[in-house]
Amino acid sequence: MGQPQGSEDFKVDPAELAAHRNTIDYLGQRVALTGSAADAAMGDEAFGLVGIPLAAICATVQSLARSAIESAVEASADHADRVHTWQQRKRMQEDEFKSLFKVED
Repeated sequence: MGQPQGSEDFKVDPAELAAHRNTIDYLGQRVALTGSAADAAMGDEAFGLVGIPLAAICATVQSLARSAIESAVEASADHADRVHTWQQRKRMQEDEFKSLFKVED
């Protein structure tokens, strides 16, 4: 599935693209932090000694939730990488076009 690349119908503001990438990076960091919090609540003694039976009941659901968090972190990082690549290509294209019209003194 191809993505549109800078035709007249599809213009991208580099500043908006950079802001989008920063937002994605921030969200990825926050989701990763959520994963750390989930890890702290897993394990036999996560609910204290009295909560060991509760921990056993919750273990499967916690494991599924942790897998979902890991998937979200990976998806966020992948998206940020793709936007970064897009930024680089757009910057290279703009530099190439600028050099075509550059006037030497």
